[in-house]
Amino acid sequence: MTDASDLTGWRINNEPPVMTKRYEFESYDETRLFVNALADLSEQTDYFPNMTFNRVQATVTIFTDEKALGEKEFGFALATDKLGAEYSKSAS
Repeated sequence: MTDASDLTGWRINNEPPVMTKRYEFESYDETRLFVNALADLSEQTDYFPNMTFNRVQATVTIFTDEKALGEKEFGFALATDKLGAEYSKSAS
């Protein structure tokens, strides 16, 4: 079971239940590769986070309609971190 203790660098709020993390990249190409990989993950999992990005960073916000973040959200965050590790120079 995945929970918040499995994650690093995510800002987690309980009200409303939301978590956010920013990833930084060396170039726009790396940012684009990460964003595209995250879009593929979203299609595979049928979970669609909020995402903003610019030339060298992307911010991912994971939310739920439930009263609290759960295994689905924490699992998606962990999968996002794995993608971030592939493309990111640092996650903050």
